[in-house]
Amino acid sequence: MQAMAITTLPLLVPLGYWLGLAVMLGWGLLAWFRQRGYRYSTQASGRGDALLMALLVGVGTVELAAGVWHSSLRQALPLAAAAWLAALAWGVVRVVPPRPAPWWAGLALGAIGVGGWAVWQKLVVGLTRATGHPPLHSILFGNLALLSALMCLAGLGWAWQQRTARFMWLALLLGGAAGGGLASALSGTRGGWLVLPLALWVFYRGYARRWRVVWRWVALCAVLAVVMAVYLTPQSGVEKRMDKAVVEVHRYLNGTGYGSVGARLEMYRGALLLIRERPLVGYGHQGYQAAMQKLEEKGVLDPELGNYRHAHNDFLDAWVRRGLPGALMVLGLYLVPLWHFLPSVRAENPVRRSFAVAGVLLPIAFMSFGLSYSFFAYPAGIAVYASWLIFLWVQVPGKVTQDNRHVYPDQKPDGSLVDAGAADGGNLYCRLADSPAGALSPGR
Repeated sequence: MQAMAITTLPLLVPLGYWLGLAVMLGWGLLAWFRQRGYRYSTQASGRGDALLMALLVGVGTVELAAGVWHSSLRQALPLAAAAWLAALAWGVVRVVPPRPAPWWAGLALGAIGVGGWAVWQKLVVGLTRATGHPPLHSILFGNLALLSALMCLAGLGWAWQQRTARFMWLALLLGGAAGGGLASALSGTRGGWLVLPLALWVFYRGYARRWRVVWRWVALCAVLAVVMAVYLTPQSGVEKRMDKAVVEVHRYLNGTGYGSVGARLEMYRGALLLIRERPLVGYGHQGYQAAMQKLEEKGVLDPELGNYRHAHNDFLDAWVRRGLPGALMVLGLYLVPLWHFLPSVRAENPVRRSFAVAGVLLPIAFMSFGLSYSFFAYPAGIAVYASWLIFLWVQVPGKVTQDNRHVYPDQKPDGSLVDAGAADGGNLYCRLADSPAGALSPGR
């Protein structure tokens, strides 16, 4: 239930990112109360568990402190609430880890849903760019759909390990990858496509390096064929958007105009000028726009660029509005997950490896998205990132205790438990009867 909520609701339901976090916390508390009377062993403190909690709390604290300092609590409170709610959910989820199968099912169904919705908007409604429920406009909607597609591809390693319904899972996840990719293309989100080369590297490190050379070339050719097909299909609008981006860069470099690309480059320049003036405390949510407008009045920036509410770059936006602590929090959101997941990308356990690949894709994707847009300027960005990070983190524990009553992913127990471990995914938290040969009760 938790995994289905955080993967399907954010893109398909109004305010679904809040609902997903609320369900994650509420369902986790319910599961914890149900298990209090049993001899369940909680997950041992793993690699950086306390660091993740400190990071989530720190993001909310820095946001609130900036809101108080700059008299912008109204804008800061929703962002702080998203981070703190995620911290509460993390405290519950690590005690009662959710099962992995609903995660992959939710990702696939959600991505298929957004793909169908995007097609309907484009072909039936006639929108120029597919979009989501406010505040998930085309950029947020398209990039999160692209991330869902990449996550579905990461889940193929998990699906292959399912002894029963293997091909059903493979078909479902491939359908999710197609749906998410289609929604991204129809949304026209050019900046998000920067993640694709990095994603290819992650998939190579996690999967393709183990394949025979011929299959590596087949996979590469298949990826290039899909990309070219999407690019050359007129209905997708990808070719037009890419050509327009190239023209806008030339115009900006020649000083003959801006366009959306040139406007972003100018906003980056303005943000850097403001950071140099107030590197420690920043300008706050409201002060940023006023400061940018003063730069316009002085002729330093082009007119109308000060009307944007954020800097269209996550790192610069955090620094210019929340000061150096805000910039450090964004770096932490990127680097801490990479530190946690990267060692497991090469794990021998294929189930653990699939979750690690997804865990690496999450910060890499947000880093790429954040180069051209400020995702963490919205509660939706923080809520989706934090809730997905929490789930993936608990599936790839950095340190696993070994207990004679429990089965963990890196153990190979005797008898029928081998198949149970492979099918249930990265965390199989079980309670056996008093006898070592007792009955198996799957964790919730």
